[in-house]
Amino acid sequence: MKKYIKEIRKVIPSKACQKIIKYFGNDFDDAATVGGVDKDVRNCLTRTLLKPKSFGQRFVSNYVQSIFYQIADSYAKDHQSFEFEKISQLDLLMYETNNYKAGYDFHKDFGSKVTERHISISLNLNDSFEGGEFVFDLGNGTLEQYVQGVGDAIVFPSNFIFPHKVNKITKGTRYALIGWAI
Repeated sequence: MKKYIKEIRKVIPSKACQKIIKYFGNDFDDAATVGGVDKDVRNCLTRTLLKPKSFGQRFVSNYVQSIFYQIADSYAKDHQSFEFEKISQLDLLMYETNNYKAGYDFHKDFGSKVTERHISISLNLNDSFEGGEFVFDLGNGTLEQYVQGVGDAIVFPSNFIFPHKVNKITKGTRYALIGWAI
């Protein structure tokens, strides 16, 4: 199972990560699940990068999309049976310190209501927080935890075999990009 989880370190330089936060770090909405907003299940804010409102945002969005295409290409080279056509969604998430139970409790990224997701990509943009580890449930009580540094990505299949969560933020604010390739 672990062979289908790929970590890629320093995909985006720190200064570029700061620019992404600067250009898109506002106008957030509460992040929902298929069932709606439930802060005890998913407690973060979200906004898309695919609808830029200025030249600067368009430039940053195009840059991030090119990085996500490179990540998906790299994954496809490692896993010959995976092919993709496009990045179907690209969002900036902001997790803040709070009193809720989780950052985002265990979930799967693909299902009957979210079908345009074959691989999931999560890219961390900062390190000024505590908590927020990325955790997989690999079955039989096996949990695999990943601590991402600035500019680090993790890529994995979106299907039911890879339930995952983001631990609660205990201090600071975590910014991450998420996207899916189909």
